[in-house]
Amino acid sequence: MKRLFVVDAVLVFISLLLTGCSGYFSSTKDTITVQDSLALKGSCILTGTILDYNTNEPIRGANVVVSSKPIRSVTDLYGQFEIIDILPGTYTLQIFCVGYIQKDLPDIQAKPDRLIKFDIKLKPRPVHNE
Repeated sequence: MKRLFVVDAVLVFISLLLTGCSGYFSSTKDTITVQDSLALKGSCILTGTILDYNTNEPIRGANVVVSSKPIRSVTDLYGQFEIIDILPGTYTLQIFCVGYIQKDLPDIQAKPDRLIKFDIKLKPRPVHNE
């Protein structure tokens, strides 16, 4: 009987993973991952995913802008973006989308051969009833 329970528990866990039950294991925090010493031919790359804070669903059409530079990207159907060939320097990354509160990430350090990956969650803008 005990063995049957363990097998059932394992099957439930596997089915949760396969059905994409990511909300069960999700976090409400933003994450930024920096990888240095990559062979990126001297440039810096910003990449990542923009998600809804409450539902953890990807946000498509969000604008990702490197402030003070005419460099931007728009997220795809999966909430993903990529900005390449960032010159060395310190920047603020601005993320905004209709229906969401803008998020600014200051002090992003762009260095040669650096990949910076963002997983950012935007909070929905409150709806005001009049």
